[in-house]
Amino acid sequence: MRHLLSACLLLLCSLALPSLSQAAECTEITNPYTQLGASGHYCLGANLAVTTTSMNVISITANDVDFDCRGYSIVNNSTDPTSDAVGVHIYNHRNVHVRNCHIQGGFMAGIYAYQDNGQANLNRNLSFAGNTISGTTWFGILAYGTDIEIRDNLIYDVGGRASFAMGIRVGSSILAGQRRSFMVRDNVIRSVASPVNYGYGIYANNANASTFTGNTITDTRGDATWFGYGIKIAQGGNNMLLRNQIIGYGDGYAVGIFAPATDACYENHIRADYKTLSCDASLGNY
Repeated sequence: MRHLLSACLLLLCSLALPSLSQAAECTEITNPYTQLGASGHYCLGANLAVTTTSMNVISITANDVDFDCRGYSIVNNSTDPTSDAVGVHIYNHRNVHVRNCHIQGGFMAGIYAYQDNGQANLNRNLSFAGNTISGTTWFGILAYGTDIEIRDNLIYDVGGRASFAMGIRVGSSILAGQRRSFMVRDNVIRSVASPVNYGYGIYANNANASTFTGNTITDTRGDATWFGYGIKIAQGGNNMLLRNQIIGYGDGYAVGIFAPATDACYENHIRADYKTLSCDASLGNY
């Protein structure tokens, strides 16, 4: 009996070991202005509060990085609308994943994954999931590159800069032969407003064979006679825009979806002054 009990205890301990090992593999970040410069699994271990107009609170400067905020916050207390500060910054990297971050306050962008779109794509296989971003002045999430997934994020109260305002912006290389693939799904975006220009819930350029589905977008506004767009696909083609819910501000300048004629937009629920422009809506929207 004793041997059986000992064996059972050893079995229970061995079952618990993987979770303990996983916790040990996470490198905790507790200080702002930290650079994640090596591949690995990082996690936030405390709320980070800063007051800056120019710094990146977290900079990811390596490939193969998983960064999990675990529900902790990254807050910028600056109220300067010209701020160039960023919550999480990525430049020319692949296999980077950012999740469960609460990013708020006076950042230019909550998450900013940048590359030179005049060159070949260097940002590849990025994902941003389960983040909450609010109070940024220009973008909620900007993600340039290809093979990028943006899902299950809550983005609100974006705008204030003397420019356009965008909840989510994606874009890709303009060079021939480059992949331009995005999946933007199941995000909630509300109250994106520009004081001087257009407002966009989701804006994409150079997107091909991509999907924009299941997003809920409300109250996207431009200033005065500038339009507020739920979703605008500026360049690209053969994209699918499906089952999005879009509610315009109702000021006479609200557009639900604007996309190229080769894009299919159907089964979307839209309340806007102009439901769809250009895209193939022959299968019907509501």
